Amino acid sequence: MRAESSPGVVVRLLLGGLLLLPGVPLAECNGGERAGVPEGRFVASRDGTVEDTGTGLMWKQCAEGLSGVGCIVGEALSVKWKGALRRGRDTVFAGYADWRLPDKQELLSLLSHRCYGLDIDGVNFPNTPPYLFWSSTQTAYYPGSAWRVHFGDGSVDYGTKRESAYVRLVRDSGACSPANPMSCVIPAPASDAPLAPR
Repeated sequence: MRAESSPGVVVRLLLGGLLLLPGVPLAECNGGERAGVPEGRFVASRDGTVEDTGTGLMWKQCAEGLSGVGCIVGEALSVKWKGALRRGRDTVFAGYADWRLPDKQELLSLLSHRCYGLDIDGVNFPNTPPYLFWSSTQTAYYPGSAWRVHFGDGSVDYGTKRESAYVRLVRDSGACSPANPMSCVIPAPASDAPLAPR
């Protein structure tokens, strides 16, 4: 006896097969194409920084723990919130000493709202883990929590400061100047003390 298939089963099988076809997106945009990052907004430099011409911010191209061309050297660090703040305060990179953990709005400015794939510009911010990243903004109504942005799906939530998340550092691109010399890396003064004998 041959089993007959219902039209609903056939449609589900056909749709399931379509999802596996190459070139067919796994997600569909409702109401048209979602807005992306304006073309040319980010300017990457050879020193591993990316300037955002829209906000005036300078970002480290790689998530913390990663380095090199394409951010493929090392392993991205997932740390607790206080460790993320400390990472910003203690970082000297590309000649700047005023790196910091971005606030919620700054981090949200990196979202590119794609229909599928990473929700961050993967050319200027390569090898970004598709997970949660800490912001410096604490939640007003849940003490001990801070806001996070997920660059895999574009969601925003909060987590307790004891949880771990990834870190990308930022600075104000115009901050290092003669008017604000403490933000620049200043060479250590030569010591007047004689060298110890060997």
